[in-house]
Amino acid sequence: MKIVTYLLFVLLMASCTKKYETFHAIKKNQFIKDEPHNPVMPKLRPGRFVVQESCEGQIFWTRNAKKITDNNLIALIQYSCPGSEYLLNAKITEMWWTTIVYSRSCIKLESYCPFKPSK
Repeated sequence: MKIVTYLLFVLLMASCTKKYETFHAIKKNQFIKDEPHNPVMPKLRPGRFVVQESCEGQIFWTRNAKKITDNNLIALIQYSCPGSEYLLNAKITEMWWTTIVYSRSCIKLESYCPFKPSK
């Protein structure tokens, strides 16, 4: 009974948050997180679908997992769709969960590379 009470207490002390952002287009070299982004771009069609994600953990205050995943987002954007300066129909999902001892921050980038016709 004592273990069950302890587990219920730990579950009550945990929290989880999810945040979604969508972008019609992202210009890779101009993207700044948490700022409006609506680049002027040429007419492009979506091609290949790409999903990338990154997660970081943190025990107590040993590191800032949220800050690390925010920085990883910029890298994910830069390395998506090599050879193109745009990502199309992008969706960024941020998820954080925390307990008293441990926190985890994840970021997921879903986007389409611009279609490149074969020559």
